[in-house]
Amino acid sequence: MKSLLPLGLFLCTPSAAAQVPPNYYTGIDASTPLTLRTSLHGVIDDHVRFPYTSGSTDTWNILELADQDPANAANIVDLYKNQSLPKQGGGVGIYDREHTWPNSYGYPNDGTTNYPYTDCHALFLCDSGYNSSRNNLPYRFCSSGCSERTTVLTNGEGGGSGLYPGNSNWRSGSGSSGSWETWRGRRGDVARALLYLDVRYEGGTHGTTGVAEPNLILTDDEALIAASNTGSNLPVAYMGIRSVLLQWHLEDLPDSKERDRNDVVASFQTNRNPFIDHPEWVECVFVGTCSVGTGYCYGNVGCPCGNDSVGGGGCLNSLGVGGTLSAMGRASITTDTVVLTGRQMPNSSALYFQGTTQTLATFGDGLRCAAGAVIRLGTKSNFAGASQYPEAGEASISSRGQVLAPGTRYYQCWYRNAATYCSPSTFNLTNGWQVDWQA
Repeated sequence: MKSLLPLGLFLCTPSAAAQVPPNYYTGIDASTPLTLRTSLHGVIDDHVRFPYTSGSTDTWNILELADQDPANAANIVDLYKNQSLPKQGGGVGIYDREHTWPNSYGYPNDGTTNYPYTDCHALFLCDSGYNSSRNNLPYRFCSSGCSERTTVLTNGEGGGSGLYPGNSNWRSGSGSSGSWETWRGRRGDVARALLYLDVRYEGGTHGTTGVAEPNLILTDDEALIAASNTGSNLPVAYMGIRSVLLQWHLEDLPDSKERDRNDVVASFQTNRNPFIDHPEWVECVFVGTCSVGTGYCYGNVGCPCGNDSVGGGGCLNSLGVGGTLSAMGRASITTDTVVLTGRQMPNSSALYFQGTTQTLATFGDGLRCAAGAVIRLGTKSNFAGASQYPEAGEASISSRGQVLAPGTRYYQCWYRNAATYCSPSTFNLTNGWQVDWQA
């Protein structure tokens, strides 16, 4: 029996919410696609590598914790067939390890210098027969001529067959011209695994070990994918299908199981998949849309005690700046990834709220900008002057705000001042933010 390294608290079991370490994403710059990609790469780069197979802690150990059945700790739930199987403790049996980015496309030869080969953010336990059936097919939507690979009903998900797409996987062809359509309960998981690889591996060298790493690039170009299958490790390799993976990300947003999995893998490798923690960042990095909606009601004029501000925020607060509000993500009630972010506030409580109309009225130390039928979205505690709604695992804005599409909603953040500013008031507000929602 292999022994696990004494990792202490890092040996975690599934939990109710994502356990993102404080300050993990501090310094992320989401102002442009390039700055977000670059700053994310800097955070998730240079992770700790564990061997693929070893007498000590290896990928088997990590994956049997990461893919553990939440209803039965003695079992795992596999990726494609969705069946709960007794943990086998290593070695190929009824399940094995699936490279969601097939290692044949760019990094087939394992070794101590091959980081993507053993990266557990993109490795999953998988029914052996289904793994063989998928082989190295790109991810894409299938056609009526595809063959079906059904799922098992486990923990209320999966099951059923015969109708496309249903809860089944579908396959056709071979190699880069073939297709594997992952079933709808896990297609977002595989999409975010490959999106992670695209940002994590950008060439260069590992910052600690100094070994060369490949540049892994998602594409829609079948020829580039085919050319990556050389039988040798490559400096640049391609996989896809990029446009399909972006759609799958939206069709199957992160759930508690995927967030738990991210926590487990991070507890070993020390890096996280940021697109599980922040699905709204996919839109910025891969689509080029780094904000949604428009700001309004800035505190540059008309503040209650002459505390007008410059710089695009609300009225000046006790820190001498105006609190700012912005939004990222996709404003669709069916694929809602919108996140509101408040910045430049004291480390105090902050209340995010939604209105159906605009207004302009002095309120406390600031200006009230959102009114009408008001819904309180959530109260947060500011850290380093910032907070956001929703956080991982919380209800989406459109569901919490009971948004009907198409329709426009107005958002603002109310927060406590660190000290009295416009006496006797003890609170202030950010600027307003308008979002036009679609179906």
